Amino acid sequence: MGLPVSATSLRNRLLGRARLRHLHVFVKVAELQTVKKAADAVGITQPSATQCLADLEKLLECNLFLRHSQGMALTRAGELLLPLARRMLGLVDDTATRAAEIAQGAVGVIRIAAISAAIGSHLGEALPAFARQQSQTVIELIEADAQRHASLLANREVDCTICRRPSVMPAGWSFIPLWADQFGIVAGASHPLSRKRRVNMSDLLSNTWLVPPSSIAAREVLDRFFSTATPSVRHYNIVCASPTMLWTLLSKEPLLSLVPLSVMQRFLQTGLLTQIRWTQEMPFDDIGVLVAEADRGQALDALLSFLQTYATQNLRNA
Repeated sequence: MGLPVSATSLRNRLLGRARLRHLHVFVKVAELQTVKKAADAVGITQPSATQCLADLEKLLECNLFLRHSQGMALTRAGELLLPLARRMLGLVDDTATRAAEIAQGAVGVIRIAAISAAIGSHLGEALPAFARQQSQTVIELIEADAQRHASLLANREVDCTICRRPSVMPAGWSFIPLWADQFGIVAGASHPLSRKRRVNMSDLLSNTWLVPPSSIAAREVLDRFFSTATPSVRHYNIVCASPTMLWTLLSKEPLLSLVPLSVMQRFLQTGLLTQIRWTQEMPFDDIGVLVAEADRGQALDALLSFLQTYATQNLRNA
C-alpha cells in the first residue's frame, strides 16, 4: 500500500490537471444519479462524462460514487466533496456575473441579504430610489431568514444584511438601526372588527387567531398578550410565518393575527388587509443594517449613507 497522498500533492494535481468540467459533471451526477442524465445536462456525450468522473477519481485517488444497477450513489468521500464542488462552481457563476456587469459599465456591486420584513416594507421602497440615483451600481439581493445571516457574513457571501439587531454581534461588525417597528393586530379587509372604532379584549377573545410558529418572536408576544385571558384564545389549525400565506388566509377566513407591521406593510397600504384598532402599543426590534466596520468599499458606503438619510426623511414625513 502506497503512502497517503498529501494535501500539497493533491493541490498541485488539481491546479495542473483538473478542469471545471470535471466538477460540473461530478455535481450533476450526484444530483441526477445517472451519468447519461448528467451528460445531457452538461451538454456532452455520455462517454465524455464517464471519462471526466474517472479522471477526477484518479486525481483524488478515491472513489466518489458507488455504481449499481439503478444508478449512482455518493460514497463518503463524494459526500464530503460535493458541497466544496458546489461552492467552487458558485464562485465561477459569481465571477461570470461580475465580469458581465463590469463589461456593461457597472462600477460597483453590493451584495445584500435581507429578511422578508425589510424587503416587504422599507427596503422595497428605498432600494429602487438608490438604484435610480446610483445607476452604475449593481445590487444583488437575496432573501434570507435571520438564522442564515451569520453564515453569509462569516463566509463573506454578502457585504451587509438588513435585519433586526442580533443578540450576539459578530466580531468586526456593527449594527446601524434604520426603521422602527411594532406588532399590530391585522385581519382581512372584510373582518367584522375592521369596522369597530374601539376593540376590547372580549372582542379579541371571541375570534379565531392565526398564530405563528413558536420559533417566531410574534408567538412569544401573542402568548404573553393572552397569558391572563379567560377563556383561552382559539387557534386556527394552520400555523405559518410566510407573509404571502398569512395574507391569503386572512383574506379568505375571518381570522386575526399578531404580526410585525413591517411584514404586512404592503398589504396594509393597498387595503388588502386592515389593522385592528387596539390602543396598546407593542414595540418590536428596529430593522437596520449589519455591516463590517472596515474594508467596506465606496459603493457600500454610498448605500449606507443613502439608507440612513432615507430613513430619517421618512421619519420626518411620518
